[in-house]
Amino acid sequence: MEVGEGRTSDAIVPGRLRRARDRFVASDPGLVRLVSAARAVLAIASALGVEYLVASVTGAPPLVPMMLGAVVAMLASFGVVDATRGGQALTLCCLPLAMLAGMGVALLVDRNRLASLVTFVAVVFVAVWVRRFGMRFFVCGMGGFMGYFFALFLNLRPEMLPGVAEAVVVAIAWVLLLTLVLLPIRNDRVLRRMLRSFEARLAGLAGTVLLLADQAPGTAERARAETRLRSLLVRINESALVIDGQLGTPAAVTDDDTARTVRRTVFDAELAATALARVGPTAVTHDDGARAILTALWRGRWDTVEELADRATGATGPGPQRLAVDAAVLASARAEWTRAAGARDPGRTGEDPRNADADADAVEFAPAVQLFGGNLPGSAGTVTRLHRPPEADRPASRLSLTTRQAVQVTIATALAIAAGDALSEQRYYWAVLAAFIAFTGTATVAETVRKSAHRAVGTMIGLVGAIVLVPVLGPDVAVVLPVILVSIFGALYLFRLSYALMIFFITLMLGELYALLGSFSVDLMVLRLEETVLGGLIGCAVSVLVLPTRTRSAADEARRGLLDALAELLAATDRALRRPGPPEDLRACSRALDAALHQAMLLGRPLTRTWLGSAQDDVVRELTACTAVADHARRLARSAEGVPGTAALTGACARLAELVSSAVAGRPVPAGSCAAVVDLLVGPAGGHGPGAALAREAGLLAAELPALLEAPGLLPDPAAVGRVRGPEGGPTAATVTVVDRAGRQFDRVTTGDDGRFALRVPPGTHLLVAAPPPPPPPRRRRRRGSPLRRPRAARAGDGAAGRRPRAAAGAGTGPGDRAGLPGARLTAPGHHPAGSPHDAPG
Repeated sequence: MEVGEGRTSDAIVPGRLRRARDRFVASDPGLVRLVSAARAVLAIASALGVEYLVASVTGAPPLVPMMLGAVVAMLASFGVVDATRGGQALTLCCLPLAMLAGMGVALLVDRNRLASLVTFVAVVFVAVWVRRFGMRFFVCGMGGFMGYFFALFLNLRPEMLPGVAEAVVVAIAWVLLLTLVLLPIRNDRVLRRMLRSFEARLAGLAGTVLLLADQAPGTAERARAETRLRSLLVRINESALVIDGQLGTPAAVTDDDTARTVRRTVFDAELAATALARVGPTAVTHDDGARAILTALWRGRWDTVEELADRATGATGPGPQRLAVDAAVLASARAEWTRAAGARDPGRTGEDPRNADADADAVEFAPAVQLFGGNLPGSAGTVTRLHRPPEADRPASRLSLTTRQAVQVTIATALAIAAGDALSEQRYYWAVLAAFIAFTGTATVAETVRKSAHRAVGTMIGLVGAIVLVPVLGPDVAVVLPVILVSIFGALYLFRLSYALMIFFITLMLGELYALLGSFSVDLMVLRLEETVLGGLIGCAVSVLVLPTRTRSAADEARRGLLDALAELLAATDRALRRPGPPEDLRACSRALDAALHQAMLLGRPLTRTWLGSAQDDVVRELTACTAVADHARRLARSAEGVPGTAALTGACARLAELVSSAVAGRPVPAGSCAAVVDLLVGPAGGHGPGAALAREAGLLAAELPALLEAPGLLPDPAAVGRVRGPEGGPTAATVTVVDRAGRQFDRVTTGDDGRFALRVPPGTHLLVAAPPPPPPPRRRRRRGSPLRRPRAARAGDGAAGRRPRAAAGAGTGPGDRAGLPGARLTAPGHHPAGSPHDAPG
């Protein structure tokens, strides 16, 4: 049944078409996959035509130039990801040099088969090793590899090199003209498409909330709707992160102020969408106005959403009121980012206007993540940090990620050549390609194994498809060539969704290509499957046995990065509360936390199930905690904007930052540390106003952190031991308290008559404060309703041993004060009790 009844049948079909369009747009932020695949197919098809025309004019055979032109066009379309046109042009000019260098090396050893195979292994090592220098060298390495491979595949001879070089140069010249002049990438248009995709995902969220509200509790349909709702929230966050990365590309927006405006509005919209998902199902069941708002949002009628939200602000019940407020925030944010992203300067050129000297004194906008071809980065950055950590106190591996992969690929390629050659001396390169590509775009054992398995499955399915399709289509070029181009489009469009489907289309394309060449047979396709499986198995074995990067280690590094970003956000929140100012750094820190969360989810998902398929509940709980912590941290950052900090709030944020930083540094966090912060925030969270909302978010964040920080049952050995002596030098009974530099209390103990004490002290510098033991409280009655007297805070140096110190002007105490001793915090800066410093080892 459709969500939202009462529509006419004439409106159903357009509505369904619009929702189908929205689902398509939402599935591909910025239509990056669609546009990239279409541009690649256009480049390949046009390069084939250009090479054919040039060969016709020169009288050369067209087959080899056309094949080289197609390969160059494909590499240029998907490998060149430079941000500027100048960078793209430089990479495109380097590509033919790398390909021709690979061909030249192949010609030097073509007379000796053993030497050519050994050199092939060396070329593979260099092609992978140079990836350390960036994406341009990644493309050049692939170009050198493909040049050497084609020289072997085509049985290249020295006399053929001028014609081959001409074909490569023609292909590069055409791709330069096509991609930089005729069809350049407009980053501003990509940004607007990404925002449109974000809107479509918001609409899908509203529809899912309506669907969830209509399902009975405890049913399978409701469980599926809840799962879909959680998935949509994750996708909305990923879409917001992609938009943030796109804001940093040249010419995406007019200036940094516009970039900050779009970041702010998207950030607010994401938080409003999360709140709407939380209160929506309940609000819809109790209020028709809430249902009308969600229905308008689901249909993409933003003007209606704003109008209905304004009318529903007086709705009865907190749920409908909150939903109306969130919907109004969504509509307002959408209108603002539409104006900001649509504002263009007619006199602009293709260069980034933010490089102008007019805003040289302004803070430059910095995206939280760097996109690669319009997509979020993979796990290579995290794994690189694992082997070569930026912190000086963490041990570094002897080999970087690129060197490790170069060694792995070299061994895998050598074994694949030996094993593949045993199957077929002519087609051994299929095993080599399978082993080589297994280490391309992967960084961990799980990713390599998964890619190899998907390649084998895709090849198997594609083999069946080719065996069925090739006899039907026949060898007619007019029929087969469009099928080949469609297969290439399908492979490139589905590449990031399913590697198995990509290989299916590639295998189908190869079957049609062999049909055109007159060499297609079932035995040939079966041999391809065997070689592919063999190369994949070798790649898997090498990734596990030779210099492996364990997925668990990479996931732990991603978790460390998440906690590091969280500590920075908490520290920034603490600074903002102490010195209110522009909140931009909080939103930037929040997006950096989202980027770290993406890495944690990317590397953690393979661990949610074992190799046998059973669920790993502890990993699932940890990833769930990561998501919850990031959500509460975003809300904490938003709640802290423009709110004056109190001692409780600043103390809680600083303490949480200390606990998170301790976990990042590898120091154990005792159980109950986060609960102590929650206890401090119970009072402030029960009030009203922005400070109370901030305290609630900080408390919720602290309640989620134990799953990521604390070791259950961990009670470290006492780190501070000593004896209290009186004025005469003899031992005396006293109460000893551990206080940090901010006046926060960690532990307290009352000694015996011998004055000996032992305290648990967290790492850092602290004060050990000794005071006379408290006298027994007098038994006196207090009239009900009369105020309780709070103990007074002391100033350093006030009073002598055995005498109660006087109060310091402006000082105050917090919960946890007992018997006149300083509690969890002091409101008077610089007023600390007298005590001795103590350095606890980390």
